[in-house]
Amino acid sequence: MVPTLITRSQICDITWNKLIEHSGQAVVYGFTFYLDLVCESWKALIWPENGDYEIVMPIPVRRKLGIELVYQPLFCQYLGIFSKLELTIEQAAAFCRTLSAHFSYISAYHFNPENFQALQKIRYELNACSFTENATYWLNLGSGYEKIFSKYAKDRWANLKKAKNANWEILKSDRIHPLIFLFVQNHARNISGGVDPSAYNRLEGIFEIMKRLKSTDIWYAHRDGIIHAGILVIRYAGRAIFLFNAADEMGRKLNARTWLLDRYFSDCAGTENLFDFESPEVESISGFYQSFGSERTPYLVMSKNRLWLPFRQLQNLRKLGRLKPVELFTKALIRFEVHFQRSYH
Repeated sequence: MVPTLITRSQICDITWNKLIEHSGQAVVYGFTFYLDLVCESWKALIWPENGDYEIVMPIPVRRKLGIELVYQPLFCQYLGIFSKLELTIEQAAAFCRTLSAHFSYISAYHFNPENFQALQKIRYELNACSFTENATYWLNLGSGYEKIFSKYAKDRWANLKKAKNANWEILKSDRIHPLIFLFVQNHARNISGGVDPSAYNRLEGIFEIMKRLKSTDIWYAHRDGIIHAGILVIRYAGRAIFLFNAADEMGRKLNARTWLLDRYFSDCAGTENLFDFESPEVESISGFYQSFGSERTPYLVMSKNRLWLPFRQLQNLRKLGRLKPVELFTKALIRFEVHFQRSYH
């Protein structure tokens, strides 16, 4: 099989979204409305070329110095290959080879966890590309709350007890601005390079469209009418994704986010949703997520650098910090994504 590369304008939204919804890899990141929000631009590999899609692979792209490159957008943990039937090793290999054939520079392309097994068997056969293993943390909300709670780590029980003694009150809201304000006031200033306002605009855009779909939960912890912490979860296609959160000093000290997450799991226990913590590769954060009884779920990240030698040397110098980064904005967003999940108690 040979997948075909097409542009966004060539994609039939109805056909595409139907496939994503019924695929074994269904997740909100793969739907056209979400890709349009988070990507500067995107293309796709499809198969077959004519008729209904059976396998698709969205590809976020942008241009730097006249070169089209592949990147992983903010607020989009993974994409990968989506298929009607179980993905075979041969199909995964064909899509990876075609992606590599079309792009000389892949900054990072995150495959969904469901692609992991097929890709594991071919990751060392694609000589032009390299693969690294990342992980997120999943918590099955299908069981009762008592079972979920029983799997908490001892320190999570202890911190939750402290949080309950703090007498937090919950506010279920339809407004994201207090959460963004919390982040700006308590986290953004600590991020090297700053946070471009477009990141907040993009987050607000995601929130608004998901709110129209009745697929958002934004909860705040407050005392005496003052908000001290908040979480944003988006629910779609059978998954609940922990997309954004923030807390001030009091919220961190009194474990407000632990309390909010526990309340969320209590309310949602027994649903078919799989809760995805959206974990970055930071040990302290993954440890926090694991303390709720979640399971480490690996996925692979593909990268490639076959730029012409001058561009490759320039990119390597940037990585070593010897030149001022032209992609400061991108790096700031990456730091932003990691930092807002770092300060947990």
